Amino acid sequence: MSDQPVKSVSRTKADKDNITKGPMRDRPLLFLDLETTGLIPGVQEILEIGAVLVSQPDFTRLQTFECKVKPVHFETASPEALKICGYDPVKWENAIDLKEALTQLSEIGRGAVLMGFNVTFDWAFLQIGFNTVELPDPFYYHRVDVMSAAYARYYSNPKFNRFSLSECCRYFGVSNRAAHTALSDAEATYDVFVAMMRDGML
Repeated sequence: MSDQPVKSVSRTKADKDNITKGPMRDRPLLFLDLETTGLIPGVQEILEIGAVLVSQPDFTRLQTFECKVKPVHFETASPEALKICGYDPVKWENAIDLKEALTQLSEIGRGAVLMGFNVTFDWAFLQIGFNTVELPDPFYYHRVDVMSAAYARYYSNPKFNRFSLSECCRYFGVSNRAAHTALSDAEATYDVFVAMMRDGML
């Protein structure tokens, strides 16, 4: 990886207004998951992006997005991480570069509230990614972590131990058809969130 510091990309006034103004409830939600070549942002890389765009207040699916991303520094990849996410060079033959992937993601997620399961992990990789390819962060400036919400809501429930996505899926009867693939995990996170809201979380 380059030793040069990565500069932050400035936004236009219109972009700033779009991501900082207006009620949070009036914005779409973007449930997102990344698969990566490891756990260290800035050293390891995004391999796959999956996202589900959802309206408020009815939480209706509007659009899904998924893509595989070409790694640039494959020498830094963790073999364990590659095994978990099912990396196969054949499956990644048509992968796109990071700038194209994040440009496409920005088009559907602009101004949306970023949602995720342990979203700080995904955001760390996204923030470095946007800066590396010199694209502005397109999302609303608040983010929501579904795992943290589950921890707060079900802290005293003995059926929860790790508060993992798989544990939440089992509790709510959510099917994660292809765990550790980006779109499937994003869809499962969305389904868990909706189940929590219906369970009278708020």
